[in-house]
Amino acid sequence: MRSMCFASSSSKTASSCCGRRQKLTHNAMVAHRTRSYSHASAFRDCTTTSTCRRFSSSNFHRGGNGDIIDHPGNRQNFLKVSSSSTRDLKIKSAWGDDVQFFPCTFVKKPRKVTAKGDLYALSIGGGHLDEMMEKFSTPGQYVQMKISPSDKPAFIAVANGPKMAKKTNSFEFLVKRPSEGYADKDTGEVLQSTAQKVCDLDSEEASVLVSAPMGKGFRLPEDEIGDVLCFAAGSGISPVKSFLEEEGFTHNGETYVFYGTRDAAHTAFAEELKTTMGGRAKIVNAYSADGNGYAQDYFKRMIDSGELKLKDPKKAIAVLCGQKEMTEQTIEMLENAGVPRERILMNF
Repeated sequence: MRSMCFASSSSKTASSCCGRRQKLTHNAMVAHRTRSYSHASAFRDCTTTSTCRRFSSSNFHRGGNGDIIDHPGNRQNFLKVSSSSTRDLKIKSAWGDDVQFFPCTFVKKPRKVTAKGDLYALSIGGGHLDEMMEKFSTPGQYVQMKISPSDKPAFIAVANGPKMAKKTNSFEFLVKRPSEGYADKDTGEVLQSTAQKVCDLDSEEASVLVSAPMGKGFRLPEDEIGDVLCFAAGSGISPVKSFLEEEGFTHNGETYVFYGTRDAAHTAFAEELKTTMGGRAKIVNAYSADGNGYAQDYFKRMIDSGELKLKDPKKAIAVLCGQKEMTEQTIEMLENAGVPRERILMNF
């Protein structure tokens, strides 16, 4: 079973998943690329090094004449320049369907938001925001982000809900900055990952290339909803915060958030979560440093002790964002508590 959760980290509290390997068939270049994802999520860059080397970032900053540049191999290397102006630069690039990247500016530049650890919050805006907002309909969706066209994109969940994003005219993110870069498979040179590059930007004038939100997000069941149970680890709190902030559901029950981090100093969005849903959500901080286990362990103890009693387990829903082991254990515990598997939601 694979657990995929897009948030923003490559820590051990994050989920990371690798997708299909695709073979490039272009006569001038044959390479393999691994499609990588991670969450808390959840933010791992695609740091394999196969790339369409005939395109340099300088080619795109000059803009050219707006012609289509077609690479017939992996469609991640299919790039289209749709404007001769750097300001209006649009690049299409992806595995499968084309992904369009828009130049965006910071509303708030990256800033460290935990006393310890490396979690950075940032928000973006820009001239193409309306076009991007049209694709943001469901909490739990994510974007692809990079600094320059030649970078491998990082996948990161949007941390504010669609309603709040439209209200503030910005997208909010929480990014885990990896402590190390990655080694180029050909040269062995250690390079900065996209996550590192983004977190290190220290100017409001800096810009990033960002896709419109994508992915299915957390799709709610159409029938009655009872208790709502949320589980997140590390920066996996991003899509859960988006879900709670949206309040896009009516339910007859309590809302619990089981939030696993190392300790209070490594916990992001602590104050924001206290007021989400008008303060009605019950936040359970699961600090692993205390030796009492992880988020799912706190849930199990509360169920076993009777501290948490589900009104009707068959009507409850659960929202998960965490690493594979965490999500597998949580799903098992939820099913043992009577929550149907189809009502356990993940954003991928």
